[in-house]
Amino acid sequence: MNEQILKTTAKYLVADGKGILAADESTASANKRFALVHVDETEENRRAYREILITTPEARGILSGIIFYDETFWQSTADGKSFISYCVDAGILPGIKVDEGLVELPGFPGEKITKGLDALPPRMEKYRDAGAKFAKWRAVIAIGPGTPTDELIRANAFILARYARICQDYDIVPIVEPEVLFDGTHTIEECDAVMVRVYDTLFAFMKELRVYLPGAILKTSMVIPGKDSGIAMDPKDVAERTVRALHDHVPHELGGVVFLSGGQTPTQAFLNLDAIAKKSPHPWGVTFSFSRALQDPVLKYWSEHRNDTNGAMDVFAHQLKIAVDARNGKLETSALGDDFVSGSQDL
Repeated sequence: MNEQILKTTAKYLVADGKGILAADESTASANKRFALVHVDETEENRRAYREILITTPEARGILSGIIFYDETFWQSTADGKSFISYCVDAGILPGIKVDEGLVELPGFPGEKITKGLDALPPRMEKYRDAGAKFAKWRAVIAIGPGTPTDELIRANAFILARYARICQDYDIVPIVEPEVLFDGTHTIEECDAVMVRVYDTLFAFMKELRVYLPGAILKTSMVIPGKDSGIAMDPKDVAERTVRALHDHVPHELGGVVFLSGGQTPTQAFLNLDAIAKKSPHPWGVTFSFSRALQDPVLKYWSEHRNDTNGAMDVFAHQLKIAVDARNGKLETSALGDDFVSGSQDL
């Protein structure tokens, strides 16, 4: 591995005033979102929608990277320029999701691990040669009665660490994503306890497998109560617990920390990110790697105004501005508009 390349790339991804767009929904996930807003589930529609996000002019100054799904990684704009080339010219680093989805952990009903390690080295070589600068691998950890088990956490942590090391052998920065799911009735205290277990186990394996930590990034959930817990979300409490867990259990030499929105409404995600940013300084760059919190309003608008590309871009530019303000700890709630009052839900 080239440690200097890895470290420089990681720092760029979490640079001041920047953030990452997660546009890596699988075909099935993208089609599910399209179905909810009555958009035909075709490859061309998926391409056209992603083109709006990629080519929004304001994205050039705000996005440090975009995570692609394999289908989108190889697509092009309507005038024939590859998305990867467009990103490079815009100063946006292209990334690629490389996990292949979830499978049951044998012997542990309801708990899942992520597949895709077996064929990963040749795939990483292919993506690197095509221009990918970073990658992402998602593991899923659910909180419930008796879960997550230590075995599930260890299995996912080992896979994430192995993936990270493979990425670095090809000079690609790994984003490791152990997502603690928002779904459930758990309390914020239970989420806090699980998050700490996950961090401790993950970074123990990453060190054992000789992952170069300054050239790796953690993509993490926030410490929040379960969606069905009936517990109100207090951004100050979320920030206090999230920052404490990170500062006490994530190595300070890591290349960066980015947050997923993870089923929160856009308003919840932005308010919580803003509260976390206000508790700086942090030992690493901290920013967003949002999907739904950035995209939901755009998709809703585009589905209703299919010929108004500029209007859809304006909606995305607005979401990006809110995200970067939150990332900087300077969010104005007036910018949230009706969503701040209604708490509108993600798709």
